[in-house]
Amino acid sequence: MAKNILKAWLVDNTVTTDDKTDKIFQLESTRTADLAYIIDRMVAKNPGVLRTTMEMIVKLHNEVVAEEVLNGVSVNTGLFRAVAQFRGTAVNDAWDPKKDSVYVSFTQGKTLRESIQDTTVEVLGDRPTKFYIGSTNDVATKATDNSATAGRNLTLYGKNILPAGDDPSVGVTLTNTETQAVTRLTEDMIAVAEPSRLVILIPSDLDDGEYTLTVTTQYSGGGKLRSTPQSTSQTIYIGGAPQTPGNGEDDDDSGQGTFG
Repeated sequence: MAKNILKAWLVDNTVTTDDKTDKIFQLESTRTADLAYIIDRMVAKNPGVLRTTMEMIVKLHNEVVAEEVLNGVSVNTGLFRAVAQFRGTAVNDAWDPKKDSVYVSFTQGKTLRESIQDTTVEVLGDRPTKFYIGSTNDVATKATDNSATAGRNLTLYGKNILPAGDDPSVGVTLTNTETQAVTRLTEDMIAVAEPSRLVILIPSDLDDGEYTLTVTTQYSGGGKLRSTPQSTSQTIYIGGAPQTPGNGEDDDDSGQGTFG
């Protein structure tokens, strides 16, 4: 029996228009886990180590990894490989922090790949709701992995995601997963608004990282409005999404962190 279970809904593939029966899998998300939750799980697995000690070690690990990566080191922890990357163009052979940026590319490592092999997917059937975000497309990079670029457009595909209605909550918001800061898009930042497609402008002042994009609407399809609003959300990654595994040549088979 597999150790891990992912649950998936079947939803319409809103990107393809020629095949009306085409479907894709959509993850049934169970929760959001922050550092405190992860440490709680660690304590439950090994109650012999003080929680404060575990928290100190995890934070120290994160600090050291960040320092190494942002000093040009390719870090392989076994769980992931991280390497700094640049975005922008060299105008006049100079770095311009207003136009150029640094981001960190993550690739799943040996530990995650082995865990994936011990994971089964349970298909729950057709998603009962006809209101969801199905996929995204970063206009700047053409990426379809839920990544987005600050200051550029992001296209959302889904069902009944037209933000319509007079309730104050109707609209599109971006919530920083780490800080929980909420950014509400103004009407002029929604370039295209259709039931199955939204084209939005990602604010240029948002930091790279993980965000929860939420669409709230009273639209229920067929030009009708609900009396109360409903919301649907999708995790997006400004500055680049976690990457799929490569060919494994850079991994250390021992599972220990390697540098260089």
